[in-house]
Amino acid sequence: MDVERNHDSHLTGGGSSVIYLNRKAPTAYIMKRSVNIHVYPYLAAVALSLLLIGSCSKEEEGEVLKRFPDGTQQEVVRYEGQGDNRQMVLKTGYYRSGAQAFEEHYQDGVLKAYQSWWEGGARRVMREYQGGEVVREEHYDADGVLHLTHEEIEAILQRLADYPGEPATAEEIVTMETSAGTMKLRLFTDVAPEHCNNFKRLANIGFYDSTTFHRVIPRFMIQGGDIFSRDAQRANDGQGGPGYRINAEFNPRLHVKGTLAMARSQDPNSAGSQFYIALGRLTRLDNQYTVFGELIDGMDVLDSIAAAPTDTRDNPVMPQRIFSVRVQ
Repeated sequence: MDVERNHDSHLTGGGSSVIYLNRKAPTAYIMKRSVNIHVYPYLAAVALSLLLIGSCSKEEEGEVLKRFPDGTQQEVVRYEGQGDNRQMVLKTGYYRSGAQAFEEHYQDGVLKAYQSWWEGGARRVMREYQGGEVVREEHYDADGVLHLTHEEIEAILQRLADYPGEPATAEEIVTMETSAGTMKLRLFTDVAPEHCNNFKRLANIGFYDSTTFHRVIPRFMIQGGDIFSRDAQRANDGQGGPGYRINAEFNPRLHVKGTLAMARSQDPNSAGSQFYIALGRLTRLDNQYTVFGELIDGMDVLDSIAAAPTDTRDNPVMPQRIFSVRVQ
């Protein structure tokens, strides 16, 4: 679902998910270095011998397999044992910047575990193996949030279907915790009661937790609320929903900066879970999309999210995370 940007397009939404783990410090290994020795010849010979012995033993522990063109290490392998019993136990990869990229653990020459990290340090992928087969796998987004599998998303949708929720009231406040800070909103239960009830139901069951603002357009709006923004596919961001639709409740409330409204497809009665917050006066959307609330605190947070760099699909490069939404 999207919100209309011009007369030929509509606001819609989709989602994706990624998994991350906390970055570990790079596996230790010892590099050779040149040493200037200004001692008597005998002491110099002893020092050089010790350096060579140390270098050989360290080479047994860690060997550089690959280097970047500038000489920076790319892959380092550590072995245990000697001769025919020498086996690889650890392979470590690095980004050109020197940050650790991945780590593979081996036992008896067989891969047992794999972890990788985003260059910023957040965990990216974790896998466990048995007999060469993956028995556990997790993916994380660049900000450390675990991606959901298709089965996990289906379980959330089923839990939602079994949750009746409670009607929203005009006195209740929406608290939205995001990666940019906290926003508070009030609901317009007088003009859009069904949309307010639906939003409260979704929020209080945790449907919005760890989703993202997957569509950000400066001077227009920020859009979120898609469960698919929690899986590992950015391409499907904007295509997810709660498994049902609610009818439009068009009303006289205007689109101004901070307006909370529901995204939809070209069908007016196709709202679900995706919502947007306006970044200015949007006259052409008045009475075309259901306005059901407004921002009352956190305008600086809204501006921060709106300023996030985006890709060609208006999806922020660094996830603009919605950690939680609660109505109470």
